[in-house]
Amino acid sequence: MQSNTRFFTILLAGSLLALTPALTAPAVADVKFLNALDDSPLDLEPIKGETFTDAVKSFHKDGKNPYNGDAAAIAAGKTQFEEHCVACHADDASGGMGPSLVDDVYSNTRANTDVGMFEIIHSGASGAMRSFSIRGVTQDQILQMIAYIHSLKK
Repeated sequence: MQSNTRFFTILLAGSLLALTPALTAPAVADVKFLNALDDSPLDLEPIKGETFTDAVKSFHKDGKNPYNGDAAAIAAGKTQFEEHCVACHADDASGGMGPSLVDDVYSNTRANTDVGMFEIIHSGASGAMRSFSIRGVTQDQILQMIAYIHSLKK
C-alpha cells in the first residue's frame, strides 16, 4: 500500500511539473513569413552586417510593427522611403509605376497588413518590385519604412 501511495505521489508531482511551464509562461507563436509570389518560407537570416534590433525580434514573434506611431522611426523610415521607394511610388506614396501605398486598394492583398508589407519589401513581389534585403536594406529599416508609410495614410 505504501509503495502505491509513493507511486501516485511521484506521478502527480511529475504531472504538475510537466504542466508548470504551460501555466507560467504564455505560449508565443512565431509569425510565419512567406514569399509573396510563391508562399515559400522567407529566409529571415540577417544580411551581412545586420544585427537584429529588439523591434525586429518582437516583430518576428507577433507580427506587430513596434515602430508604428514612433516619431524617430517614422523620420528614419522617411529617409529610407525617399532613397528606395519614391521612384516607383511617388513622394507622397500615392503611386506611379508602383501602386499607391496610402489608399485601401491593394494590388497585392498581402499588403493590407504589416507582415504582408514586410514580406513584399523584404523579398519582392510581382512586377518591378524586387527584394530590398538583397539591396542591403535591413529588417529594422523595413519596419521603419512601414511605419512611415502608415503615417502618410489619410
